[in-house]
Amino acid sequence: MKSRQLDATICLLVSATLLLAYWLTMPKVVTFEDSGLFLQVCHFNGIAHPPGYPLFTLLCAPWFWLPFDPVILGNSLSALFAVLTCIVAYFILRRLGVSQVVAAITCLLLGFSRDFWSQAIIVEVYTLNTLLVSLQIYLALCFTKRPEKWQLFAISLLFGLSLSNHWPLVVLSAPGIALLCLGQAKALAEILRSPINFLSCLLLLALGLMPYVSLYLKSDPVFSYSGPVSSVAEFLAYFSRETYQEVDQTDTAGVMDKVQFVGWLGVQSLRQFGYGFAAIALVGLVRGFAIDRLVSLALLVIFLSNTLVLAFLLGFDFDFIHQAVFRPYLLVAWVCMSLWIGIALQWVSRMSGGRVVPILIVLFGVIMLVTNWQRNDRTDDRLAHEYAVTLLESLEPGANLIVTSDPQVGPISYLNLVVGLRPDVTLYEAQNLFIPNKLAGKTVAERKSYAENLPSVASVAIPWLPGGQDFGLFRKQGPELDGYGLVPETGGFISRLVDNYRSGGFRDPNTLYFSHQLLIALGNQLTHYAFTNRVGGQASHLFQVVKQTFPGMLAILSTCIANPNYPMPDNILLEMALAFDESFGIETPDHEIAAYYYYMAVLLTSPDATLDKDEAFALQLLEKGLKILPGRDNPGFKLHQELTAKLSVH
Repeated sequence: MKSRQLDATICLLVSATLLLAYWLTMPKVVTFEDSGLFLQVCHFNGIAHPPGYPLFTLLCAPWFWLPFDPVILGNSLSALFAVLTCIVAYFILRRLGVSQVVAAITCLLLGFSRDFWSQAIIVEVYTLNTLLVSLQIYLALCFTKRPEKWQLFAISLLFGLSLSNHWPLVVLSAPGIALLCLGQAKALAEILRSPINFLSCLLLLALGLMPYVSLYLKSDPVFSYSGPVSSVAEFLAYFSRETYQEVDQTDTAGVMDKVQFVGWLGVQSLRQFGYGFAAIALVGLVRGFAIDRLVSLALLVIFLSNTLVLAFLLGFDFDFIHQAVFRPYLLVAWVCMSLWIGIALQWVSRMSGGRVVPILIVLFGVIMLVTNWQRNDRTDDRLAHEYAVTLLESLEPGANLIVTSDPQVGPISYLNLVVGLRPDVTLYEAQNLFIPNKLAGKTVAERKSYAENLPSVASVAIPWLPGGQDFGLFRKQGPELDGYGLVPETGGFISRLVDNYRSGGFRDPNTLYFSHQLLIALGNQLTHYAFTNRVGGQASHLFQVVKQTFPGMLAILSTCIANPNYPMPDNILLEMALAFDESFGIETPDHEIAAYYYYMAVLLTSPDATLDKDEAFALQLLEKGLKILPGRDNPGFKLHQELTAKLSVH
């Protein structure tokens, strides 16, 4: 078989293998992240959140004309871009002198790497970014070997298209790609010295940016982040992600958060392909410098730009949810890491006569595949779907539902506006983003006044709509309504939520974090309901179910301490809470752990407590909390000082 025919056969087999794995593991219903939002942007040909991702929208909108379920279409499009990225990686490795067999194995490793796989099975923009950047790396490599002007033309077009997809990430990769081209500085200068060639590069770059024009052409989008983009000022604010500055740079993040992210990045690089292949990648990095210093330096620059540089540019708090947000940004770095693995495997194959590589693949590859399959198997990830269905079906006929934040807006609006579930329900979003219906008024006071005049209003987590009757999943608004209620139909959903949470069924970080926060809300509502109503069998059962989780128990603790009239004996409350001592899920924020220890210390030391005082034990608990969250931000800081001073006297 000729070399090109073998390349084509290998690419087909690799593509079929990866697509099958992605199909078997992708979620078949709407999920969290931006799934519900992107599904609607594609379905309605709308405008995504800044910077708008116009190239992705232009590609996915016609893709959604196909007669299949929108969730499957959206997730499959990401899978297609992921597979094409792996194919480009194959040809990059071939260009670097790696054999066909080793290159095929390596691009399979890339496809099955942990976070790359996770983004290949949900509707997102990140695998399109890896495809465009990988193509630029390949063309730049071609230019270093045999420079021709068409390669620069293609890179210019692809760079523009990349900017039209996710410009912050492609800008990070640009220095490494430019460095490759500068390896042929004389030829580069010769080509660009021609005004026609230079102008052609600029025009092709501008052509690649043309998808941004589509933002102007959508004068009345059904689904958009903030309505139409109708002026240059609005476009520049959109393109620059002006509204996301507070998200990218949180007030509480400091230098230590950046340092912690750097350490975290090191751990992530070990986990993507497994520890064995991580060590092999390091060998490939070193070996690459011995083969071609320029290429290796360029790949290292791309890797470091998409990891360390990014960590210092962003001002994230080092916590579970921001780690989850950070992970998709790193995919280009893992592409570079896969190339180093391929270089190392090729070197080992030559040194050992091809005998060692199969052993390494079987030894490390099976472990990696099994581990990453378990993590990325999201066929049972139905929480977002079931949450949205349960909430919508719990509402009164003709209800007006006001929601906020992506976990509510995405799944609920997707099921309501695209699937058509509960068409009698009218949806609003508190910030007047995305959802077509808008609350009248520009200020919070005006929107509140408008909402209060709507009939049958329900809300989810709207701080400026206090009062009403709390049903756990939503709050029913009305001047005559207060207290706490129970929707019998939600019982099955809550029981499944607790079962999955306790069994570790939520493997996706965003799903796990949402389940944690939802259990806090439910624990708070069920505690209030239990002590302010005549509790029947189902309410008592749900209370007992939710208290089996740490977030549920934390809510019970805080609610009972804030309401000392609730008849929960302190000794029983303390006994239930102590069962979770040092048994916190990875998604638990530090401030919740600190609050947990503080609440138990309050039970032991409060003047109104029914327990015999055990101030020494309370001090021990507070010290545990201060180890997790030192300083005055810890709610137990002051009590710890008081107890320390008191016990030191005695």
